[in-house]
Amino acid sequence: MQSGFGEINQSYLQKLKAGMKTAVVFIHGFTGGGNTWTNEGGESFIDLLKKDEKLVQEFDFYKFEYYTKIIHFFNSAPFQKITRKIPFINRLPGITGKVKSNQAIRQLSEQLATYLSLTLESYEKVILIAHSMGGLVAKDHVLNYQSGHGPKPIGYVSVAVPHKGALSALLLGPININANELVPLSAYIDQLNNDWVQQKSNLPPCLYMIAQHDECVPKTSAVPFNVNKSERATVDHDHSSICKPISTEDISYVAISAFLKNIGYQEKMSRMATATAFMSTPDYDKEIFVLKMIVCDIGPKGIEDAKDCYFNAEIIAKAANRSDAEELRALQQKVLSVYKQKYNEFSGKTVTANEIFSQVHAEITAQDSAALKSSVAYVNFLHKKGLLHQLANNMQKTVVWADDTDFEKIKSGME
Repeated sequence: MQSGFGEINQSYLQKLKAGMKTAVVFIHGFTGGGNTWTNEGGESFIDLLKKDEKLVQEFDFYKFEYYTKIIHFFNSAPFQKITRKIPFINRLPGITGKVKSNQAIRQLSEQLATYLSLTLESYEKVILIAHSMGGLVAKDHVLNYQSGHGPKPIGYVSVAVPHKGALSALLLGPININANELVPLSAYIDQLNNDWVQQKSNLPPCLYMIAQHDECVPKTSAVPFNVNKSERATVDHDHSSICKPISTEDISYVAISAFLKNIGYQEKMSRMATATAFMSTPDYDKEIFVLKMIVCDIGPKGIEDAKDCYFNAEIIAKAANRSDAEELRALQQKVLSVYKQKYNEFSGKTVTANEIFSQVHAEITAQDSAALKSSVAYVNFLHKKGLLHQLANNMQKTVVWADDTDFEKIKSGME
């Protein structure tokens, strides 16, 4: 029997190959910069990630940089005004003539939003990987993101971020606006974390990286609330080295790589789950589940819908990873149970196979978010109806539309 998947899979890949990448943006922390992510060998985190072809196929990588100094005197307006008038000084490296100053995290979040909406306007989605204070900038952006204003945040990686503040900030608090914000229980950081907790159910997938030897951020502050083990990774690094994995075997790299691959997989499956609208459904006319409907005089629109649902189920079943495949098998048994219960309601009653068919499918749709609710996000009621037709696609009576289904006619129809 045909499945048609090889053919439609190639068609799918060709149609969806272009323009579907997700942007990944690295954001440094307090007094950091682009070199935050570069190891002693001169290789950046992005360089390591780009060695993996699977990641390159799904993601494009960027760095977001912003001004952050312990003291910004040398970029202050008075100092720059003086340097413009002294020829020797204004030619020295690093003397730009531009006035800059440390900005509050909320303002840095606005700068990030502008960067994402203008520089990365061609992307629909973005994942933010942020170190230390940069993680608070990213959190602020996620919480205040407005649909349509830049790519949607679909992932957040917290790399040694002081979600509840850091005691070390007390020393610089009086002279630095950001250090003052990082003081434990400061008004800003306390409100930001409370908002994050309140929005817990609406947040994108998150990974919280904890540096085992962090000299700046205590472990209790490296997570915003109690999180599942699957959402956190404790690595053998300090506050700085956690950003600078020395190889693809470094656990810091492995954790973030795995996080990205999981999101990439979920995005791919979501695209597959909706891509059937742009593809032609194979005729399936010789498939048993179709012949069962034909011999029971199921209406043509019902058969057409069943083919579409079977098509949807076949696509995700072929592409699902091991965990999702197990979930789909469990879900299929629930669908079968709904079918049996509904079918049994008509026992002894004078009803047509077409009525049974219609009522069973209506019940599956009705139970989509109840008894048939799935933890696999990309699965919808079309797939669930398709799972039933997959079970019907054999010569057994497990799924039929009439007790007197003529299997001899089905056999002749397969010839």
